[in-house]
Formats: sequence, C-alpha cells, structure tokens
Amino acid sequence: MLKRLTIVALAALTVACGDDRPILAAGTDGASFERGFVPAIATSPIALVPYDIRNHGNATAFIPNCGTHVLPVIETLVNGRWETYSSGFCALSFGMGPIELREGETHHDELAIGDAGRYRIRVPYSADAHLRNRFATVSGPFDVH
Repeated sequence: MLKRLTIVALAALTVACGDDRPILAAGTDGASFERGFVPAIATSPIALVPYDIRNHGNATAFIPNCGTHVLPVIETLVNGRWETYSSGFCALSFGMGPIELREGETHHDELAIGDAGRYRIRVPYSADAHLRNRFATVSGPFDVH
C-alpha cells in the first residue's frame, strides 16, 4: 500500500511541476519543392523552402540566428544516412543574439537549396539565452527537384 501511495504521489508531483522547458517542432510548408532561377538571390537554380518553428513547451526557447533568420542545419539523405548539407553561416555585420520563441509562438523562415535530393531541417535551440542547455528539433523529410 505504501509503495502504491509513493508512486501516486510522485506521479502527481510530476504532473503538477510539469517539464519546464521549451519543446520545438519544425516543419516545411510542403513535401516537395522545385528549383528555379531567382536572379536576386543566386545565379543557378535554387529551391526556396519555407518552414515554421513552433514552441509547444512551457518555457521560452532561444534559437541561434543571423539577424532575423534562424541558423538551421540542413541535412541530406545519402545512402540511407542523414549527412550535413550545410550549416548556418552568418556575416559578422549581422546581430547574433538568439531569437526568443516564447511558449505557443511560431517563427516563420525560409532557406535556399541548390541541389536536387531529399532533405530535412535540424534546428538547434536552448532553454537559456547563453545557449548552454542545447536541444534540437528535426523537420520531416522533403524533396527538392
């Protein structure tokens, strides 16, 4: 009986306290994207991939950025394994504080991909502004043609 009461008390305490951290989800606005010429951005065909990051947790998330843009890691599927296609780069002239995403908020962004293939977006984030407690969320896969 005491063992049962202890388990019930611990379960109630866990529910009452909750998991006080940000929990992000990333997703694209489609499953397939076509490359095309975008003269203002690139001289070869690229696919512009819009995506959203939503904070489903109960604390603010801090996301590495370059100005107003997130610095995601783009991964590509190669021989059945996810490998880094590109990672965030930021010119030093842009502000690099982290983007704050409060609970329930969504950040919309866009990235450019120049090669055909299967991709996903990995977004690193933290539970503190100094980016110490690091987590990551990964989008579902999408194709670029």
